[in-house]
Formats: sequence, C-alpha cells, structure tokens
Amino acid sequence: MSHDDGRDRWAHGQQPGPDHTSEAAYGSGPGNAWAAPGEEPPAPAGDGWSVPGGGSGGAPGHGHAGYGGRSGPGPAPPPGYGRPWAPRPGVVTLRPMNIGDIFNGAFGYIRDNPKAALGLALIVTALSSIPSAVGSVGYLLDTAAGMQDLADDPYGPGAQEMPVQWWSIATMYGGFLVDYIGQIVLVGLLSSIVGLAVLGRRLTMREALGVARRRLPALFGVALLLLLLSLLWTGLVVGLVFGAIALGVLVHPGVGVVAALAGFPLLVVLAVWVYVRTALAMPVAVLERTGPGGSLARSWRLTRRSWWRVFGLLLLSQFIVAIVVNLLATPFQFAAVGVGAAAPDAQWTPTVATALVYVGLVLAGALGTPFIVGVTTLIYIDLRMRREGLDLKLQTAAQSDEHIGIDVYVPDDTAAGAPAPAGPGSYGTGSYGTGGAAQAHPQYGQYGYDAGGYGRGGGPGAPS
Repeated sequence: MSHDDGRDRWAHGQQPGPDHTSEAAYGSGPGNAWAAPGEEPPAPAGDGWSVPGGGSGGAPGHGHAGYGGRSGPGPAPPPGYGRPWAPRPGVVTLRPMNIGDIFNGAFGYIRDNPKAALGLALIVTALSSIPSAVGSVGYLLDTAAGMQDLADDPYGPGAQEMPVQWWSIATMYGGFLVDYIGQIVLVGLLSSIVGLAVLGRRLTMREALGVARRRLPALFGVALLLLLLSLLWTGLVVGLVFGAIALGVLVHPGVGVVAALAGFPLLVVLAVWVYVRTALAMPVAVLERTGPGGSLARSWRLTRRSWWRVFGLLLLSQFIVAIVVNLLATPFQFAAVGVGAAAPDAQWTPTVATALVYVGLVLAGALGTPFIVGVTTLIYIDLRMRREGLDLKLQTAAQSDEHIGIDVYVPDDTAAGAPAPAGPGSYGTGSYGTGGAAQAHPQYGQYGYDAGGYGRGGGPGAPS
C-alpha cells in the first residue's frame, strides 16, 4: 500500500478492524506502518503528531488525542487496544474467555448441535433413570400411604411404624448409583462434543461414541477416585460426630457442642475446596488422554491460583441448573404423590406414578447435564489458554486445512502444565507459524494478557 493510504488508515486513532489482522497483530500499534527495509516509517497525519524531522511520534490511544513530539530517536512503544480481533470458528472466540463467553458457549454448543448434545443426553438419561424412577416411586408411594394412615388414625399401629419399606430405599439408592454411572458416560460423550465445537466441528452421535468409548476406563477410574475421596470425607464427618459426643461425655457437654459447631463448617469448606480443585478431571481424561491419577493431578494444577474464579463459575452454573431441574421435575413428583394419595389401592397407581417421575427425571437430566458439562469443559479450555497459550495453538489448528481431531488438546511432549520446549518449526518458535530463532514457549501474561490490554506487548509473530 502507499504511504498516503497508510496515513489515512491510521489517522485520528482509528482502530483496525478484523480485516486488517496482518497489520494489527499482537502488539502492533496504529502507528506501526510498514515500510521497505532501510526506510523510515511514514508519519501518520492528524493532530498531535510531531513536526517533520522530529522523529516518529507515539501512536495515539484509541479515541484520544496524540501524544505530541518526542525528543529522543527510536520507535515508540505501541499502546494496547484491549482485546484484539481473534478468530471464532466455533461456539467461542479463540482467546481467554470471560463469564459471558463461557456461558454463551455452553448454551451455544447445545443450540448448534442439538441432535448430538440433547440426543445423547436423552438416550443416556432415559436408560440410566429407570432404576432411580422405580425406587423413587416406591419411596413416594410408601410415604403417601404412611401419611394417609397417620391422618386416618394418628394413634394407630401404623403411626408407630416406619412408613417406607426397606426395598424402596435400597432400590432408590441403587438407582442413584446407576444414574451416576450414566452421568459418567454422558460426561465423556459431551466433553468431546464441546472440545471440537470450540473449533467449529460438529460431531455426530457415532463420532462422539467412538471418542468416549476409548476413554471410558479412565473416566470410571476418575469417578472411583472421586468416590473414594467422598467416602474419606464421610469418614471424617462420622469421626467428628463421635469425637464431639466423646468430648461432651468425658469433658463437658458444651465442649462437645463447640467442637461440632467448629468442626462441621471446616469439613464443608474442605469438601468444597477439594471439589473445585478436582472438577476438571473428567474433561482432562477425555481431551488429554490421561489416566485417572494424572487427570486429578492435572486438574489440581490447572485450578491453582484460580480457585475463586472456578468456584464462582461452577456455583453459578449449578444454581441455574438447579432452578431448571426443580421447575421441570417437581411438578411431576407432586403429581406422582397426588396419584398415590388419591388412589392408593388402584392397580394402575404405581404405573402412572412411575411414568410421571420418570418423565421428570429424564427432562431434568437431559437439559441440565449438557449445560454443566459445557461450562466445566470451557473452564478447562479457558485455563489452558491463560496458562499455556492454548488459544494460539487452537487458532493455528482452526486456520489449517487439516482434519481437526480431539488430539489438538493433547499437550506437547512435556509434563502437563509445563512450557513446551522450543525447536525449529515447533509451537513456540520465534515467529509463530514461520521460521525464526527458537525461543521459550510464551507464558500467559508475558504479552500483557493479565495487564489491562489483551496482547499489549509484542506477541508471537508481531513485526519488529
């Protein structure tokens, strides 16, 4: 382009748009016009620039007046624009995400690929919810019958008995276990769909099943480790109860009460803290192809120094899903109780009540689980963008003509979480995507990601 075109383009602090990415790369300011080797860059026109012969002035901030002339020679440091343009081949823009990006992406992958996301969720939830629906109906019918007996004769023999039969309790909790197994399978299916939806690829049901089938052993291993952690926490709660009772008997009742009141909140805080630190283990097991122990360790490292942010996102997403689930499932449960109370001796009562509870469980699980998995997987991707520059790797993969697979999320041949070694033609070379002197893989924050302007400093591949 001519010098006049360059002056017109960058005049008055105008910010380059997405069509000018080659001239608005990471760290390129509006005053950094291109010039032939050995020539001085042309001075842009506009108020506040230095007079001819006074050296090139610093680039004015976007929407502000110029800085004026400078006394010393040499190029001025380019100012930051904030977030530069980044490609968006899929449900999110390929750069570190904020809360709106994550939640929009979690809804977006369901909206863009409902056949795979909602279809798989409906199938898996429908199959895994059958035992829990039967157990829940037995529990609800027993409760309704007990309440009816209590209303008819408050002092009768039925009022002194346990209204719920043991088989109902066993069936209900066994159903919850089957439902938990189904949720593990569904997490594996949906994590792969979310991971490739970020790059604009829509997996079919068959492709998602193919990816998840190879990762099911690792997913069940992660679930087993998380279950062991839950049992360990339950043991701590039981120990606290018996310890408080022992202190109350041996020392003083007030001491036991104080021990219980002080210890239980600490155990709750411990449970929440461990839950957040291990919340990303399932997506890690699917996308990075690591084992159960490695997935937990990787999640632990990724959430370091980001606990509060991850906690807030997970809490808000769980709150949204809880509202939706209650709105969908509660009416069906009340209807089942009403049927049992209205016709407790009718032969059709268990069938109708089971169908009502089953429909509520399937609808709640099929709509709530995909959103939770989407949020969790996008949190994992966002943390890798912030820590490891995964956004640059995904941008390169999205712009290439090669077939994009789930392998794009597998870290380089280094320990997970460590910078990748530099080498000729490898990720982390001097000029990203071109040749050049090798340098260390850029850490998130090295180019100003955490300092107000996203990409404020000279990024990989920026012209010097």
